[in-house]
Amino acid sequence: MSFTLKQLRLFVAVAENGSLSRAADQLAMTQSAATMALRELERQLNHPLFDRLGRGLRLNAWGLWLLPRAQKMLAEGSLIERGFRGQSPIAGRLRLGASRTIADHHIPALIEYGSRRYPQLDIALAVDNTHSLLQRLYQGSLEMALIEAHAQEKWLKLEPWCRDELVIVCRPDHPLARQPRVSLEQLAGCEWVLRESGSGTRNTFERALQGRLGPLRIRQEYPHLPTILCLLHHRPWLSCLSRLSVAGELAQGRLVALPVPELALQRFFYFAWHKDRGDHPSRMALLELARELVPE
Repeated sequence: MSFTLKQLRLFVAVAENGSLSRAADQLAMTQSAATMALRELERQLNHPLFDRLGRGLRLNAWGLWLLPRAQKMLAEGSLIERGFRGQSPIAGRLRLGASRTIADHHIPALIEYGSRRYPQLDIALAVDNTHSLLQRLYQGSLEMALIEAHAQEKWLKLEPWCRDELVIVCRPDHPLARQPRVSLEQLAGCEWVLRESGSGTRNTFERALQGRLGPLRIRQEYPHLPTILCLLHHRPWLSCLSRLSVAGELAQGRLVALPVPELALQRFFYFAWHKDRGDHPSRMALLELARELVPE
């Protein structure tokens, strides 16, 4: 078995593009040469790596197993190349994912700080909810993600970064707004607008309520904070959101945080990456930058 880095580079490009023709264009290859190279790699490995779906290609189980290992080998090859050229290993493109709350409140400073410290490092940002970011990490389209909830996947490596707190909020004229303390039973009688299923905020809230309260009366759920805030301003509904997200609303008196002593709504933000992709210098450098910006 003697596959080459060029074959692995093609395999990764096909996996990321879902198309042999797009991967060939990306690598400046003819489609016939790309087809032959991919077939030869599969022959050498004695396994197909993709399911052929019409004109598209989707990773099968063998391809999903190979992808993080191929990406790790390519990253190591790039480091060797840069080392012999006398260049910094902290360079190139780092595909970073972030949940919406983190992207709004922490990522701008992190990217600005990173660009000053490592001008050759290009951070490409993708914003999504925690569930979708984990899928993209597994599929190899992200090197690292910042997520809002602890995850249990065996392939995943997590490192806690900083603390966050969720708060139950409503408009100031809501019947519960002036209560010195609010019980779970009182929450059960209210109507809610929440973040969508799969978001770290929603997951943390549901775990805090698990086994303690029946189904909530959820009127709406949305992935976008401005929509939720607009509904809270105009409807007598409750929501559970990061204190970071509503700090301005609370300071201006447009929303009120309810005291619910029975609920523990503290959480961590986590760095997450595929454990089989190794400790890439750019990823480790970004971790250090993040710790400097927001020390725990």
